[in-house]
Amino acid sequence: MVTEFSLPGHSPLHRLDPRAKIAGLVAFVPSFFVFPAAWLPVVYAACLALVIVLFLGPRELGRSLAAVGPLLLIICVLTPVFHRGGRTLWSLFGLAVLTTDGLRESVRLVGRFAGLTLVFYAVFRTLDMDDLVLALRWYGLPFRAALALIVAFRFIPTLFALYRGVQDAHALRRAGERRTGFFARMLPQLTSVFIQAVRMIPALAMALETRGFGRRTPRTEWRLLPAGRRLAVSFVVTGLFAAAAYAPLVF
Repeated sequence: MVTEFSLPGHSPLHRLDPRAKIAGLVAFVPSFFVFPAAWLPVVYAACLALVIVLFLGPRELGRSLAAVGPLLLIICVLTPVFHRGGRTLWSLFGLAVLTTDGLRESVRLVGRFAGLTLVFYAVFRTLDMDDLVLALRWYGLPFRAALALIVAFRFIPTLFALYRGVQDAHALRRAGERRTGFFARMLPQLTSVFIQAVRMIPALAMALETRGFGRRTPRTEWRLLPAGRRLAVSFVVTGLFAAAAYAPLVF
């Protein structure tokens, strides 16, 4: 069993050429770090959230934010503690809990982490793994590195799906039993996942062998990414988005 992270669809985001998506990702990510204004990462994150809602649906937006929700909560709680400069906005028992500097830095970090999560989620959720490898090969990445990358992208979601299946199986076996502690529950589950992962090694080895991993003969291409109008339009669209992201540097 191999679980795909990409979500099939026919939205404009799905139809963008994978080479343009990778280029846009590389160009867009630094925009979260180059601007001093704390509100810009929040604006970018809001725009990305709107794109995900329009092209993937509100449920996908909830899934992406739920993955970093605990981290964003920790940022909101701990960041003001280490940034006490500026005017005091909220004090408790005479102790400054929230200041303008703490609020500004919290907004910056929340927007940055949420925006980075959303941009990577939007790209890889609409990018087929085979197309990703072809795009990386088009950019000149060696075959072995591209193959190692696709194995990681394919099998990390597979291991998560395997863990959820093992978790459900153990929950059914414990039905009606007295509740146990956290470590007493996790040890059998992780042991089962480890055993299942080891049993997947021969299948993975055969998959690598059929892909030609380790052979010294010249490789041939079974499928190539199309060139022409679609590629040009995709690069123009991603270029416009990147230009809009860096427009505040000019204006």
